[in-house]
Amino acid sequence: MFGSQNAGLKATLYAILVFKTVRKINQREKGRSTMKKLFLIALAFMFTLAGSELAAAHNAAVQDNQNTQAKTSVSDTTYHRRRHRRRHFRHTVASKTKSVTEKSKDIGEKTVDKSKSVGSAVVDKSKTVGETTADKSKTVGSTVAAKSKTVGRRSKHIGRKVVHKTKNSVTPQ
Repeated sequence: MFGSQNAGLKATLYAILVFKTVRKINQREKGRSTMKKLFLIALAFMFTLAGSELAAAHNAAVQDNQNTQAKTSVSDTTYHRRRHRRRHFRHTVASKTKSVTEKSKDIGEKTVDKSKSVGSAVVDKSKTVGETTADKSKTVGSTVAAKSKTVGRRSKHIGRKVVHKTKNSVTPQ
């Protein structure tokens, strides 16, 4: 609204400015150049018309914007009107959720089966590891026992040992 008034005001001010310059030219030349005067008057008149047309166009656009909601004519619409979109969206969502729940059930069952097979494989592996560990510890234990018997026999000949904490050495007594 204010833009159209400003455009008309600017055109009017410009026309006044042109008339003032024409008056100054008249005072200097005293009627020598009537063509210049006519040209400047026509120019001022053209600018005032252009300013008023801009103002009218702006007012019409504002009025048209206000009436867009009130228009109900079908002939103005050039696109295909889509009806009942919400209903179709609801049905597509329902069908998608059914397929998603079925897929999640399948994935859950596959996960359970896989975890059972992995669990049984882990149990079997741990059993074999436990058995090999027991066998290895038995052999290590028997070799340690055999070594300790021989060490014990040797230590009988040495006697008591004294450990010096400052010298990091063991001396027999």
